[in-house]
Amino acid sequence: MAREIKETEVERIFLYEENPRHEPLESQPEIIEHLCKDEQVLNLARSIAEEGPNPLEIVGLVEVPGTGRNKKNFVVWEGNRRICAIKLLNDPDLAPAHFRKDIARLAEDYKAIESVPAVVFDDHEELRFWMGIIHGGQQGGIGRKDWNADQKQRHTGSNRNKIALAVLDVSEKMGLLSKEERSGKLTTAQRHLNSEDVRQALGIDASDLNNIKYTIPIDEFKSQLSTFIGDLKNNDKVNSRNNKTAIDKYGRTLAKSLSGDHSKPTAITKAASSASRKTTRKAPRKAPKIPHIQYHRDLADALATLASGKLERLHYSICDISLEHHAPLLTVGVWAFVESLTALAGRNQSTDFVSFYSNNKISQLGIGGKPNALREALTRIQHNGNTTKHHEIAASFDGEQLANDFDTIAPLLMKTIADIIAHRTP
Repeated sequence: MAREIKETEVERIFLYEENPRHEPLESQPEIIEHLCKDEQVLNLARSIAEEGPNPLEIVGLVEVPGTGRNKKNFVVWEGNRRICAIKLLNDPDLAPAHFRKDIARLAEDYKAIESVPAVVFDDHEELRFWMGIIHGGQQGGIGRKDWNADQKQRHTGSNRNKIALAVLDVSEKMGLLSKEERSGKLTTAQRHLNSEDVRQALGIDASDLNNIKYTIPIDEFKSQLSTFIGDLKNNDKVNSRNNKTAIDKYGRTLAKSLSGDHSKPTAITKAASSASRKTTRKAPRKAPKIPHIQYHRDLADALATLASGKLERLHYSICDISLEHHAPLLTVGVWAFVESLTALAGRNQSTDFVSFYSNNKISQLGIGGKPNALREALTRIQHNGNTTKHHEIAASFDGEQLANDFDTIAPLLMKTIADIIAHRTP
């Protein structure tokens, strides 16, 4: 749901007494005292004084009940530290005594921020949800995912790690190193690749850190690199315990494998596409998960004609509920749907619906071909539904199989509904 971002006056924003960062506090000075003491607001104020507020972050507000139409006041639920820092820079007298001098110094050349971009939430639970997304960690990919060492290096561009990052990147592209294997290896690789002896052994020219090159034949470059990466992965000859003497010695030993041939200096980023290597099998694309049991419009229309409120609602529910999260519940739901429909079609209580749909019955309903697939799907639905419903522990969690089985029997269900309607007494 899109929400409007509005510029809101800082003086109309109050700090939240029940912010998750602290126990409930009763006054604004108490909150400011806590945030300054325990939440590094002074450092944040320094950053805001120098660079301004982060334009990538929006404040989340809740309106204070009973405030006027034109002079509304708000409580900040998301962004307490930012609002606190801005308020202190705007008026250093608000700072606790032992922080006031530092805040005043930061505010000397600071232009007061009168308003901030903010979103006002009427639904407090919705705001709590989004705050949980921001502050609750990765949460399986839903929340904010911190950069690893390699990703931080790409962002900051520190010269110290540029050679190592380039070597690890090309090694991964060549298939010498997986993402999992390179995790935690950047610093060790950097220490070794800072050695001139190691770089020469790999044929690396790092005179221009923005365009690192290799200067030996590509097959030889890959061979030398493969040895280095293998030693790095095994934590044997290339490890964090090596000092400079050991690292240089390793480089001289590795250089003994060089042929002495040279090639035109080429950007290391092109090495993966230039390397002669066996064609590797591409990993097949994984099929997406089935989110719901497929909704069959023809089946829904047939149920509407049948005028069975129970069956219509059962059909809607089993097609609406998340298959990934509620497979056991849907297993019972599909079983109940087929049980109810076949009972309406004349199945007696002593006969299960698999027996009801005998080969002869399936043929009478006009389903041609071999009925084995239909009966196998019905058997799974009956067995899994009964087990999930009645057993104290056992249950079926195979949602995708259930979805496939329901698709398989859908034509049979529609034929059954048509047969019920055809044999109704006028």
